[in-house]
Amino acid sequence: MAITDRKERERTSMKSLIIQAALDLYLEAGIEKVTIRNIAEKIEFSPATIYLYFRDKDEIFFSLYNLAFGKFYIEQLGLETIKDPLERLYESGKLYLRWALANPKLYDIMFILDIPMNVIAEESCEDIGLRSFDVLKKTVAESIDQGKLKVKDVDLASMMLWNFMHGIVSLMIKKRILYPAEVLDQITHGMLENFMLLMRK
Repeated sequence: MAITDRKERERTSMKSLIIQAALDLYLEAGIEKVTIRNIAEKIEFSPATIYLYFRDKDEIFFSLYNLAFGKFYIEQLGLETIKDPLERLYESGKLYLRWALANPKLYDIMFILDIPMNVIAEESCEDIGLRSFDVLKKTVAESIDQGKLKVKDVDLASMMLWNFMHGIVSLMIKKRILYPAEVLDQITHGMLENFMLLMRK
């Protein structure tokens, strides 16, 4: 049992090393530089070693996708102490906007790049992104149950909120709209506040 546990720890450690190297390459130089060969060079192993832990680059990017969503999910859970679901929903929106604009490359992995979705489409695997969306749906459901939203369908209201915030963030990250840094919070919060006015009773 001890040998099995040690081997599993070593495997987990090696996978973490590969994922961190891939993340560093991605953040430093972009998606084009994240190759099996470059990852292997960064951790000073042979490319063949990488394939012992990951099928291909797509699988590595799926791990980065879950890593990014895991970081965001932890921050989402930090809002659960807010008792009023409508207030929690508003704070969730501010968190989403703030987190995405502070982590644009991670946001790309989570919501823009096709690569992680290739793995999800091909095989059954844990998708932490769905867990994150469930947090939003739970808050929306509580708001509806307390009669605080106009829209009565949980899935519809959740998708409306997510699509709205994703639209703002995507336009800003991809520089389709530009605002000076000093007014960015004011602009994004103003958009969110006015959208919430349309949603709330």
